Amino acid sequence: MFFKKENKQVKIIYQNIIKISRSKFFYLDLKLNDNFETRFDLIIFHAFIIFFYYKNLNNEKSKISQDLFDFMFSDFENNLREMGFGDIAVNKKMKVFITAFYGRIAQYSKGADMYRINGDKTLLRQTILNNIYKGKEKSSQYVNFFIDYMEENINQFTNKSEEENIENGFRYNNIKNLKVK
Repeated sequence: MFFKKENKQVKIIYQNIIKISRSKFFYLDLKLNDNFETRFDLIIFHAFIIFFYYKNLNNEKSKISQDLFDFMFSDFENNLREMGFGDIAVNKKMKVFITAFYGRIAQYSKGADMYRINGDKTLLRQTILNNIYKGKEKSSQYVNFFIDYMEENINQFTNKSEEENIENGFRYNNIKNLKVK
């Protein structure tokens, strides 16, 4: 993958995803392991919120969602190359990343739909446990935080126009103001 035309808006959106995903809050307060896999999963989690917004927006003209995907995976590829991986290793790892991405996005989407349609958090809870906590049982307060945080950000984005969200860089709620219940 090579991202030829850099979209300034997409770059800002992606930088916001990276910034929030690196927040110490997730690692200290929510007891996440600070490693590559967890960071990858937090990036996917935050990107999902934007992709879910676009899925429900049904704006056929908007290219932001696709451009964000392209930019994100171009960045993943560049990071692998900077770590010293060669072409064959990069290609193999990128296939793993893309497969993981689509699997996680599909599960988050099903879980978010179930929760929004009939209030059932079961699938969303299990998806968060499987992906963010790697299947290790965690206190329900941590998992519930992620569910509430996801819903709060989806609602925040939904209550604004696409133009407002793009202009604001799809800025997430400030997690420093949130509490784990």
